[in-house]
Amino acid sequence: MTFEELEDLFYAVKITASPSAFHGFLCGRLTCGAVGIEDLIETSSDWLTLSEEQSEAAQPSLRDFFESSLSNLEDVSFLFQPLLPEDELPLGERLSAVGEWASNYISGLAEGMESNFEVSGEGKEALDDLAAIGQVSLDFETEDEGERDYTELVEYIRIAVQVIFTDLHPELNADLEPTIH
Repeated sequence: MTFEELEDLFYAVKITASPSAFHGFLCGRLTCGAVGIEDLIETSSDWLTLSEEQSEAAQPSLRDFFESSLSNLEDVSFLFQPLLPEDELPLGERLSAVGEWASNYISGLAEGMESNFEVSGEGKEALDDLAAIGQVSLDFETEDEGERDYTELVEYIRIAVQVIFTDLHPELNADLEPTIH
């Protein structure tokens, strides 16, 4: 599901949440480990503050979204991408979405954390960086500089999430593990 498709679903069901923020939260929660689909639906419904009617209307699409999000996180070729608006939107809006995604990823991790939560040194660095990205500044010198920084930021998030996911799911470790530079 693309950003626009999730945005359309939210609009149709009258959900007032950012698709990027929700995807960040969902990915954070999924990164923590196995969670039953019903628990995930309940957690997501609470996070989205859905009424029972909204939850029922959105549930089939959200189930597919949950499954595809988990599949993307588990993909051994690291195809995971944070769900963000298309490049046609102004840079400020896209940077804001990046900040929402990152801060809600941390929130989703916190929701699913257990006492045995342990990541590598690279994973700790990635978590710190994602928390900082959640506070992203919309100040940039030139539009070109901002676009380049945006692209690098999104790529960094993609790799950071894979590092954390790999740390927390050693059973899925592939021959190729992402490295943060």
